[in-house]
Amino acid sequence: MKAKKFSFLLFFIFLLISSFSILVTAHSLYLFGISLDFDKELKSNIAKSAQKFLSTSEEPLSFDLDKGLVMAHFEPEQRNYVEINPLGYEVYGMRNENLKHKEGQFAITKQQGFQIAGKFFEKLPEKIKSELKHDSDVSEVDNTYFYKWFRQVNGILVIDEAFMVNVDAVNGNIIAWRLSIFDYPKSSIETVPAISKNVAKRVAEISFNAPSVKDFKPYLIIVVNGPVWVNKLQGQFYPFFVGVNAKEGSIAFTGTIPGEVPKGYNAGDEIKVIETDFIKQIYSQK
Repeated sequence: MKAKKFSFLLFFIFLLISSFSILVTAHSLYLFGISLDFDKELKSNIAKSAQKFLSTSEEPLSFDLDKGLVMAHFEPEQRNYVEINPLGYEVYGMRNENLKHKEGQFAITKQQGFQIAGKFFEKLPEKIKSELKHDSDVSEVDNTYFYKWFRQVNGILVIDEAFMVNVDAVNGNIIAWRLSIFDYPKSSIETVPAISKNVAKRVAEISFNAPSVKDFKPYLIIVVNGPVWVNKLQGQFYPFFVGVNAKEGSIAFTGTIPGEVPKGYNAGDEIKVIETDFIKQIYSQK
């Protein structure tokens, strides 16, 4: 079996050398100052949805693209904006610095802030709530709390798909919130790996001729709609992450992980590997 595993690794090294690719999705783009003049109806509907949300007749000053969402700005320097999903023109987020405290000290505890954020979370559609898992790690920035829920499918983190609520720790206002676009429905997401984390670890090490970082345990995430093993290698000058496609072993990404991973996340050990016909064929080669 070890000989078969070695043949499997050599096959993937050849595959990687001949067709190395880095995964890039349109979902990951952030563009400043975009023009919507190419589609007047799109521009009008986005503006109307944002105006309705803010109860204003003012026209947006500018538009940005935030990972598939269109940000309609009503004040400069990102002080007051609404994020609109262009598919359906629903509001998926906002930020309003005018709701933030001007003076004062902490009056809201993290637990009280979570209760405020939690009540807002409960307003989400049940189908969306059922796939979001609360992260207990709460960050504090400028006397505000950030509460996050990360999307998981069958216990596996879907990278870069989350829900965030920013609560003012002085006055208790929700000054910002954001729901990511879920690129694929749960039924279209693959979560079962066809190669083990140990095989993925060796693929990463041999591909970049670098050792794994000591004590780092590979874990499984979903990138776009498929499983990816994440390993961390020690480069010549600094460590870097490598994502290995868990279905067929190609490199999914290198450098940084394409999205936030909650502290303590380590899914993978409990997940059963089911080899595909493609993988079985590789293992059978001598």
